[in-house]
Amino acid sequence: MKKVTFKVITVLALSLLTVNTFATVSNDEAKHDVKVTINAHSLVGISSTNQIDLQPVAPVVAGDGLNFNTEASTNSSIWLNYSSIVEKNANSISVSMDGDKLPEGVTIELVAGSDAGKGMGEVGQSSNEPVVLDKKAQTLISEIKNCYTGTGEGAGHQLTYSLKMKQTTENYKALTSGSYTTTILYTITDN
Repeated sequence: MKKVTFKVITVLALSLLTVNTFATVSNDEAKHDVKVTINAHSLVGISSTNQIDLQPVAPVVAGDGLNFNTEASTNSSIWLNYSSIVEKNANSISVSMDGDKLPEGVTIELVAGSDAGKGMGEVGQSSNEPVVLDKKAQTLISEIKNCYTGTGEGAGHQLTYSLKMKQTTENYKALTSGSYTTTILYTITDN
């Protein structure tokens, strides 16, 4: 009886070893690598390409001067939109003016409001302070990281343009009637 029991255990042990041997030798899988690339990019745009018109209001009473503090001398219809993926540093948006020279003492001030919250990520910061536009590029939005603002009106930063005049006798003397066209340029760059 002892011999039969030993043989059954031996046969069972050999069967288990055979199954394990086939399982480790099996070669029914393949593999390959997948490379994922996220490219750095920065894009800037405005919600409208329409021309805006800023003008002081002419007096209606003899003896009054032009009024630069009216709705006609301010426009808030343009929104600044952007998308950004940075490698290391933050991006910023600068603004400059190019075109006809404005009359002496007349300036265009620009204020960029805070982001409207329609996008995602780490959007840039605006100072909410007026920038007096000229040919020299000035930072308008800073610390733009990985984000997008959303597109169109109501997304990104609302821009408010205001026509101003430093009220002096010399500036008023230098005014002449006419139209002056200037182009506002927004540039996004990495810092």
